[in-house]
Amino acid sequence: MIIYLWLTLFAIFAGSYVTFFSYLRSHSRKPWGLEIDPGFAPSISVLVPAHNEEKVILSKLENLKEVAYPKDKMEVIVIDDFSSDQTLSLARSFVESNPTLNVKVLHQETRQGKAKGLNKALNGCSHNLVVVTDADTCWPSDILGKALPYMSDPSIGAISGVMEAKNAAQSWVTNAEGNYMNFMSTWRLGESKIHSTIRFEGCFCVFRRQAFDEFDDKSGADDSGTALRIIQNKYRAILIPEARTKSEVAFTFRDRLRGKVRRAVHLAGLWVQCLSLLARRRLVMPKRIAVPEIILSLFMPFIFVALACLTFVVSIYYPIFFLALVISLAVATSIPIVRNYLVQAIFDQFILFYAVILNAKKKRFITWEK
Repeated sequence: MIIYLWLTLFAIFAGSYVTFFSYLRSHSRKPWGLEIDPGFAPSISVLVPAHNEEKVILSKLENLKEVAYPKDKMEVIVIDDFSSDQTLSLARSFVESNPTLNVKVLHQETRQGKAKGLNKALNGCSHNLVVVTDADTCWPSDILGKALPYMSDPSIGAISGVMEAKNAAQSWVTNAEGNYMNFMSTWRLGESKIHSTIRFEGCFCVFRRQAFDEFDDKSGADDSGTALRIIQNKYRAILIPEARTKSEVAFTFRDRLRGKVRRAVHLAGLWVQCLSLLARRRLVMPKRIAVPEIILSLFMPFIFVALACLTFVVSIYYPIFFLALVISLAVATSIPIVRNYLVQAIFDQFILFYAVILNAKKKRFITWEK
């Protein structure tokens, strides 16, 4: 009886993920069906939130200076969130020595978090399209030329790029994160081809001013939370696979764990919002995206934990079955790519479980740390 229960839970868990990912992957290969003007090159405001970024702020501004886009159509606004290092002074010195690039530097007198800083900068934006990028992200020079034409379609309220691990070969932690990013890119693209994704990345995001009032400063997920607001305002929020950026990711297990927990808590909170909107029949996002995401993010982690606990029980009462399971796992994990995804899947489920618990306790991460 216990074995049948284990098999049932495993079938529910594995079947749900395989089915939904297969569905998204098939859609990721379909055409967009959008009205895209390849020559679309509007004026833009680029927002760079920063907190203790003295090691990268100058290279970031130099990177923006080298982007292949008309400088008379681009303003850059650096928002310093009460840094305790030289971030503010370095940004100001860059402005003085680079008059050809229109750069403004704003400063928050107290630490208020990224979203509060973005909203402060939003009030000073001169243009309709607002681009947000992290200070530690490096753009290829042609990213704006590839991505902005998607905003020529009036149905698009926001676009997000793909972040690649710049230091993927540094350690097993960075390698695993690189594999996870590739997997999620397909996931996000599939949702985007269907309608929208709220899984936005701070490396590169473009927002249409008419599509939202202000950045989400309540959930802690300023990028994904704002994407959800835009969808609720009846626009689409999509991933652009051509918009690829590079950023160094945490190379220690502890730092990676902290970052993923913070991200998971924010996303769990957003799916709770979606569940509430769905219950009140106010959710604009298509149910074929929202319902599976809600189930996988909020409920499936509990099935996984129950499955993990049941595995210990099965190992006690049915050692032969447990031995067969161990042998099967050993064979599967002998293939490197299978091992990477399997370890990542187990790791992520425990993080999701912990994140749902923290979210239930109203835990939020409004400010960010290096």
